[in-house]
Amino acid sequence: MLTVRGVYDGKKVRLLPSERIPRVRREVPVAIVFLEDVTAEDGRAQRQIEIAMRMRAARAAMPPLDISIKELVEAGRER
Repeated sequence: MLTVRGVYDGKKVRLLPSERIPRVRREVPVAIVFLEDVTAEDGRAQRQIEIAMRMRAARAAMPPLDISIKELVEAGRER
């Protein structure tokens, strides 16, 4: 088994510059093991959900406009 270190950015794995891997001429099975806990991403997703819920609550608390969007845009152009 060969072990190499790299950085995963959510899309692809980049090997660290000092890591060397041998050339291969066939497909080789690979196992990726994350050494650090990735729960920080879960916290970020939860924070985004909470922000969206607050924004929806703020929007729901606003009274509807008594003017159409078209009239609102035209009034903005007149200023």
